[in-house]
Formats: sequence, structure tokens, C-alpha cells
Amino acid sequence: MECLVQYLDDLEDLIFAVALKAERIRQVVRFFLFMLTAVALQVLGVFVALENPPLALAAVALLLVGMLYRAAIGISHESFATT
Repeated sequence: MECLVQYLDDLEDLIFAVALKAERIRQVVRFFLFMLTAVALQVLGVFVALENPPLALAAVALLLVGMLYRAAIGISHESFATT
């Protein structure tokens, strides 16, 4: 009977080891996809800036306003959460 329990324990360890490796691989793939997307967006931004500078300036202005709004909302939200 103890052999069965030991076998099941070893099987559980093997399953969790495989799951741990799969999670690490998923994190690496996600990082590389993020970096690939970031590079592609930067290259696209350069091409837009060369082709149509007013459009690029408008896009940058909208992104800046969005970032400032998010930062302002995040700060006020965190200060209310701590009180």
C-alpha cells in the first residue's frame, strides 16, 4: 500500500515540475512577444513621423494626455485606498 502512495507522490511531483517549466516557458514567450510588439510599434511610429508629421504629433499628444490622465487617476485612487 505504501508503494502506491509513494508512486502517487512521485507522479504529483512530476506533474508539478512539468507545470513549473511550462509556466517559465510561457513567461519567456510572453516577454519576447511584448518586445516584438514594442519594436514594431516604434518602427511604425518612425514611418508615420516621416510620412505624415502632423498625424504623428497628434498621436503623441493623445498618448501623452492619456498617460497623464491615467497617472492622475492612479494617484488619487491609491490615496483613497489607504485611508
